[in-house]
Amino acid sequence: MSDIDPYWKRLVSTGLRFLQEQGNIDAVAVIKNATPDVDFNNHDNWNGGIDYWDLVFHLKYRDYTAIAGKKDKIEGDILTALDQFHTDGRDRLANVLIQPLIEQYIDWNAILPATKESTIGMIQEEQKMLSDIATGKVSFKEEGIEEAYQERHLQILSISDKAGFDYPVTANTLVDWWGEVRQLSSYAERREYISEKFSPLLKMLRESEDNGTDVSFQQIAARSGTVQKAVEDAEVFIREGRYDSAVDRVHTAFHGYLRQLLTEHGVAYGADDGLPSLFSKLHGYYGDSIQPTDVAERLKTILRSAGGMINAVNELRNNNKIAHPNGQLIQKREAQLVIRMVHAVVDYVEDVENGIT
Repeated sequence: MSDIDPYWKRLVSTGLRFLQEQGNIDAVAVIKNATPDVDFNNHDNWNGGIDYWDLVFHLKYRDYTAIAGKKDKIEGDILTALDQFHTDGRDRLANVLIQPLIEQYIDWNAILPATKESTIGMIQEEQKMLSDIATGKVSFKEEGIEEAYQERHLQILSISDKAGFDYPVTANTLVDWWGEVRQLSSYAERREYISEKFSPLLKMLRESEDNGTDVSFQQIAARSGTVQKAVEDAEVFIREGRYDSAVDRVHTAFHGYLRQLLTEHGVAYGADDGLPSLFSKLHGYYGDSIQPTDVAERLKTILRSAGGMINAVNELRNNNKIAHPNGQLIQKREAQLVIRMVHAVVDYVEDVENGIT
């Protein structure tokens, strides 16, 4: 929790326990994901004086938007829970408020194939070089060091412009940098000066949300160990921005996933069956095994639509890879759509599986 009075921390902790035991998933998620704060609301002179406080839960963007439509109810649920255990008559809880945490948005998608991790690494390398120059460990006159600095510095500036954050180093050359830091008389002052430039930026970048494909393949991998390697490769390719390769690996993973499901249900399939055929067999199995009949019919309609999407995935993979004569590469937006689409289908199939087991 943030640096608030220990009493409020204990009260929130007690309320969390109560809400967990009540099975209030939304309220529990807010408390666990939020940064809490306590704001003064008003003072009442009655009966010797009573202070009223607002307990504010600040949520990151994605967490806030996920519950925005239920915010009023969740605030009421948390307030009701805390009021049961609040015992301080002089400091009373006026409101529970859920508010978005206002943060700098970093668009990591805009810098692909660079990544959040590689960007932070480059900035740390530059910080070390500038610190070494400032403290006399390295001379800016050494052969090749100026060129190395300028190449990396320009790359960082390009990334910061695309991603949407301000880079605090304005020295375009190490000569400029030396002229800037030589005004500080001691090495300690120079190190502090550099820390003040870099520490807030690095903290912000580390805490920023990765807004890539947001695809988790753990459900696919958990069901069949034979596709684990394909899953791991896909995750690496996504981080590197190699979306055509990621689609290929996702295809392999999904193909293995369907074969594993059919094997578990005792449904025969051919060694050469592709995605459309495998998915059709799974669709037929679900239609025959789920009761009542009207539920099965609705499910079959949904799965037919999903089958059409899977056929599109199969064709995209087969006809739009660089290895094929037409030489058309899958673009980022299409690859992201394919990956998310497969993920959504897997989630749905897993829900169906949970309902029939």
